[in-house]
Amino acid sequence: MILTITLRKDKVLLTDQWQGYHIGLSNYGARSLLNCVPSSIASNLSKAIPNPIPDVETHGITIIDQIGNVLLTPPTKPFKDVYEIAKIFRGLSSIVIYRNRLRDVLLEGVPVQWNKKCIKYVETQEGVWVFFEDVRKQKLPELQIVDYGITHVSADVTIPQHLMDKANKIHGNLLVHKTLGTKGDSTLILTRLIPIKQEQNDEKSEPHYRVTLVYFYPSELDNVDIDNDPASVIEHVKRLIRTLRSDCELTDLLIKLWDLAPKTIPNDPIKFPFKTYNPVQ
Repeated sequence: MILTITLRKDKVLLTDQWQGYHIGLSNYGARSLLNCVPSSIASNLSKAIPNPIPDVETHGITIIDQIGNVLLTPPTKPFKDVYEIAKIFRGLSSIVIYRNRLRDVLLEGVPVQWNKKCIKYVETQEGVWVFFEDVRKQKLPELQIVDYGITHVSADVTIPQHLMDKANKIHGNLLVHKTLGTKGDSTLILTRLIPIKQEQNDEKSEPHYRVTLVYFYPSELDNVDIDNDPASVIEHVKRLIRTLRSDCELTDLLIKLWDLAPKTIPNDPIKFPFKTYNPVQ
């Protein structure tokens, strides 16, 4: 398991999840995962790693410029499930999976204590010590604290079919979309083309999809005071996109997608069907 720690100038939070709702699992990672878990857990992996949908999904990445021109789309090898991707020994293949569901599958029956606030950290020659509010401390020998001068903001959103169609028109049916700006910013979008299961009384509504959005930009652009709340962060991201990107269809789409990010803690299981709410950060 990987412990994710978000380090900020004034505090350290263990509850922040920077990865978002989706992550990519490579063929090498899939093989390692299957070699590490017992058959009882492996039999439940499909809950977190749905099989690719033939002729609908392409598990790979496309990299485009800020106006939608394709720069690079590495070749991909099709596979039926996590067991088949684990048998790919040449090249790099990947599958988009549900991070929080994978965590639930791996930790089923394991006593885990969450939400212990980390109040400070101390760097030593032997590693990093993190201190919790209940006086406990933990040594993380492999943790390295590095400032690359890049800020990134992530959000889990649900997007309607008509916006997904616009995104697929630009990116194709590849599930990982990377866009590169000309002024140091970039975006990353991860999704699965699996419609969210809707309630019977919501049948007339168009299908919606779970999407993870990430926006990267130079930290030097954090030159304005931003309240530490989701609404302020979302407006900051939209402002940067408008400033740093050309006026085009892709820019308009990115702004519309970020406008869907929850600005307060959501409580509607249909509009925001995630098991947990990871604050926009």
